[in-house]
Amino acid sequence: MHIPDGFLDIPICIITYLAVIVFWAFALRKMKKVLSERHIPLMATLTAMFFAAQMMNYPIIGGTTAHLLGGPILAIALGPYAGLISMTLILFIQALLFGDGGITTLGANVLNMGVIGVFIPYFIFLLSLKIMKGRRGIVVGAFLGGLVGDVLAAVFAGLELGLSTLSFPYSIQIAVTAMSIHHFFIGVGEGIVTVMIVSILLKQRPDLLKLPKVAPIRLDLPYISKDSKGC
Repeated sequence: MHIPDGFLDIPICIITYLAVIVFWAFALRKMKKVLSERHIPLMATLTAMFFAAQMMNYPIIGGTTAHLLGGPILAIALGPYAGLISMTLILFIQALLFGDGGITTLGANVLNMGVIGVFIPYFIFLLSLKIMKGRRGIVVGAFLGGLVGDVLAAVFAGLELGLSTLSFPYSIQIAVTAMSIHHFFIGVGEGIVTVMIVSILLKQRPDLLKLPKVAPIRLDLPYISKDSKGC
């Protein structure tokens, strides 16, 4: 999913940077209103965890690389604003120190993994909680958020690559197909991992999931307390 320097045409790099700058400004302003001290240790832990997870990737013919994103759990645990900033830090450090991704393509990578890969899973999770109550809503929302978020992020990466006719040798059809097929299976794994982490948080630190993010998420579950028998 990390697009290296030289893979995207300059206009695509500029457009994606401009789009992400808008989201950065919005997220930084909003994050100050909802981020609390209790978010900080969790944010640091999840950022470090998915920094390491993203380093384990494999190349895709007709695309770039495939790997777990971490966006869905960042969104659910921290909210989309802090999730975007966390993902930006991950991608910036990877590009700057390890050459995983690029500086010119940082805008595109953040757009794919930090905006689409974070905001979409968050809204899917909220929608699932409204449609289905209790544990089912959480499990379905976490899984679908992971799956759909990964696939859509991959599709956008494929579009950016395919539109870069001067820098990238494959067409949109090849790039999007390769990225989406591989990341469908990655997305299944992402959904499972997201469900597992959310389940652990529900049992060990349910208070963290009830902290305000965009707006407070009310998880009206009988087992939301650590002392509950439902845990």
